[in-house]
Amino acid sequence: MESTLRVSDREDNYEIQVFHHMRNNYETLVERFRENLIVARKTILHQLIQGIIREEILPFDSREGTELTYITFRLSKEQIDINVRNTYTLGQIDIVGDVLHRDADGNETVLSNADQFLSILVHNEPKLISDNFEQFCEEISNSSLNYGLALTAAEKRMKTVQEEAEQLDARDSFSYVEKKRGDATFSPLTFFEQWVVQGHTIHPCSRTRLGLSPMDVSRYAPEWGGQPDVIPVLVHKSYCRSTHKKKSATRILLEEYPELQEDLERVASEKGIEHREYELIPVHPWQFEHTISKHYRRLIERNMIIPLSERIKTMALISFRSLAPFENRSKHHIKTAINVQMTSAVRTVSAASTYNGPLISSVLKEIGARDPFISNSLSFMGEDAGIHFEPDSDGDDRHFLQKNLASIIRENPEATLTKDEVAIPAAAFIADSPVSQKLILQELVERYKEKMNHPSLQVAAEAFIKRYCEVLLPGIMSLIVKYGVSLEAHLQNTVCVFKDGVPERVIFRDNGGIRILTERLETFVALGALDNSTNLLTTKPEELHDIFFHAIIHNHIGEMNVALSRRLDLDEQSLWNPVRKVVRDVYESLKSDTEHDYELLKATRSRMKALVKMRLTNKYTENMYVDVVNPLHNEVFEK
Repeated sequence: MESTLRVSDREDNYEIQVFHHMRNNYETLVERFRENLIVARKTILHQLIQGIIREEILPFDSREGTELTYITFRLSKEQIDINVRNTYTLGQIDIVGDVLHRDADGNETVLSNADQFLSILVHNEPKLISDNFEQFCEEISNSSLNYGLALTAAEKRMKTVQEEAEQLDARDSFSYVEKKRGDATFSPLTFFEQWVVQGHTIHPCSRTRLGLSPMDVSRYAPEWGGQPDVIPVLVHKSYCRSTHKKKSATRILLEEYPELQEDLERVASEKGIEHREYELIPVHPWQFEHTISKHYRRLIERNMIIPLSERIKTMALISFRSLAPFENRSKHHIKTAINVQMTSAVRTVSAASTYNGPLISSVLKEIGARDPFISNSLSFMGEDAGIHFEPDSDGDDRHFLQKNLASIIRENPEATLTKDEVAIPAAAFIADSPVSQKLILQELVERYKEKMNHPSLQVAAEAFIKRYCEVLLPGIMSLIVKYGVSLEAHLQNTVCVFKDGVPERVIFRDNGGIRILTERLETFVALGALDNSTNLLTTKPEELHDIFFHAIIHNHIGEMNVALSRRLDLDEQSLWNPVRKVVRDVYESLKSDTEHDYELLKATRSRMKALVKMRLTNKYTENMYVDVVNPLHNEVFEK
């Protein structure tokens, strides 16, 4: 019997919108969407349960069976039972069979979605019900519906890729992009970015897009192959704050898109303005329609803000608001502001990030230029310019106006690649290949096995992970131990450059989540005055390691190891051995800089962000952590 409990009916309206949109625009896919929605809701339910267990949000009983572990949440007079087949090093679990709810009278119902699970918590666990609980429930429902849409979009797009792959005689996604790489209009990076269909692997709000309609999602989202036409907006310099080291955002845009100059001069003539008194801020089309035209209307009427008619053609990347140039691998990427909640936060661009980004990029590049140990395998996607709207008064809406009309101009990681190199976002490793439908990481391991003549997939996987860690970890750990800079290099923020199927180096992007221990850094490089409103600066070495463990060990390498183990039935514990070896070797060469870091690294426990708890309590801007096992613990460190 299926449970029909719901926390709120607010999301029903969005569900109706989704089905209406599908019937009107993709009638032949409606039944596939229905089936995909069942899969999506089950996936999000399992992610929620995993988060609750890993973050110790609810107590539970656990009983070991012959093949399964039986877990029971006891809630007042009711209970929820789940069966777990596998538990991994960092607490990820594989749930099998039905999630069962037993009420006070012993009646059993099958829970098929996270809404039902949360409804039961409402009646049984009042201590968990914060002011943000209903909002969290809406986010969960929205995530499920959008994930169902994403799965349907992937099926639709996959047919085209597979037909082309067959024509190219491409056996996997890597050979597909290699054979298309000669086409200057094709971007392998963008291709892989747009095939990250599930999004965040552990967060149940991985596909939350509160504020977007189903039409908006299908028009702009990366998993739909979104191609937003960015609107260049003139903003009078008296309302702008621009930060850059070499070229301003305006200059970069005019040089890369010379057609904007003609449009700019035409608008200036029509409006009777001096165009040199204005800067350009690129705006996402959704943002202009829904936010700029409404909240900046008076300034638009006064010609202080003027949209140009010319558009910048782009392609949506994993983060939705970050955009790559359309059919061009040399022009800059553009990070735009969108007043929409995705995963845990509204994806605007803070004034602090437009100011800090270029300054931090300059520091990181200076370190790279000085330190060959770092630059040998790690480089940084420079945030060359940042710009945001600056109100002329300190009203209550000041921060809103700053962060909703803002942008960062980033280097394109493909601009400096050689003809033999391919850039892949690490988040794509754990996505399904549209060519083979295997895990993309599985394709890479199979290639590595063939290239290196390894005797088995287990051996090849361990060797691949070792090679990957050898290019990923030395520079990142050296930045922490020597310079006091910890990069939030999770899967989405890391781009790996491959040559002939072998990882050669990594490129880090997005300076927003960095932590800096000023005392260490300023021994080598002058940092300058940063805006610390986003808590970039710290006095605690422990915070550097919290970022390292959560972003890189847990949310990057850990997810790669689990994905390989699940898909290929490999020994996950053994996949950690090459990680330990690389970490040990790097720190042995660095520990003279600070022994304290070395001891933190080998501690019994490590800290992981409590992502679900942060949403339940509405404290997503304040990092909350939970202690989990440290896979680099001292007892196994010397193995």
